[in-house]
Amino acid sequence: MAVTIHDVAEKAGVSVTTVSRTLNNRGYISKDTRKKIAQAIEELNYSPNQLARSLYNARTKIIGLVVPSICHPFFSQITQMLETRLYHLGYHILLCTTEGNPGQESDIFDIFRQNRVDGIIIGSPCLSDQKYEGMNIPIVSFDTRMLGANVSVAANPSLGGRMAARAILEGGCRRVIQVVGDMSAKTDAVKRHRSFMEEMMAADCECISMPLVNNFTDITSGRSMVESAFDQYPDIDSYFATDLCAIEIIHCARQRGYSVPGDIQVVGYDGTAAAAVMCPQLTVIRQPYEELADRIVDSMMRLLNGETPDAQILLDNLTLVKGTSTRSGQGSEETKKEGT
Repeated sequence: MAVTIHDVAEKAGVSVTTVSRTLNNRGYISKDTRKKIAQAIEELNYSPNQLARSLYNARTKIIGLVVPSICHPFFSQITQMLETRLYHLGYHILLCTTEGNPGQESDIFDIFRQNRVDGIIIGSPCLSDQKYEGMNIPIVSFDTRMLGANVSVAANPSLGGRMAARAILEGGCRRVIQVVGDMSAKTDAVKRHRSFMEEMMAADCECISMPLVNNFTDITSGRSMVESAFDQYPDIDSYFATDLCAIEIIHCARQRGYSVPGDIQVVGYDGTAAAAVMCPQLTVIRQPYEELADRIVDSMMRLLNGETPDAQILLDNLTLVKGTSTRSGQGSEETKKEGT
């Protein structure tokens, strides 16, 4: 595996700039520092030829992309869009998935360093923000909050939560379950679920948050949780969850003899292709995928060109797509957009 200038800097306990200045004999560098760098170069068997690429800022044309899982429709859909856009700009992606595994995340960090990616796009909660920040390359995050990111791009989660609540309330609601992930995680979903609950409570509707025992990464991964929700709360009349979970809720409801939406209303969040083929047609809050992908890629390109884009980009162009899983949407194909 090729040794990089970053490896030398880390070994010597100095910055990359200091290593570069030492090897190019520019500026004052103390004798002790020079000795540390020389020792690191010798121990790592670092070749001066390997340095040239880093010193002259040559690009690999590779962008690292981190997502929790490509089995999840939201992340597979956005991954495809990002890959297409980057390809047309002459870039390729190095795709890595975390699968909620801290050890795997640490390996991803090493893979990106070794492959000298030009930038990183992250759509997964990070356990080690400082490590990515120390890579000293452009980082754009989406669907997650990351301290080390230069730019954060997201569809307005608070707005999305309110839109979902109103879609359920329009059809009448007494008790609703919203399926939530880890509420301590650094994701935009936390804001979505909080705004959903606030809207429901303001309408005097009881809102129960049902935590996921594991993440919905495929159509059956959370089946036991859904079954448990029906067992514990047989009088629930509405559900709110991501598309994949919402599909499983409808499947379980019909197996148990519930009518959708007569007995139980269901609203999904994301608006993925998987939701579009569901029967009954799922009412969803659709994220603006095209705009998300455009803004993520545009921000990365601007960072690579030395520009300073907005640090936080919040998109309000979410869409309520009415299906037949809510009472107010029965027989309707109405699509409408909400602003702030």
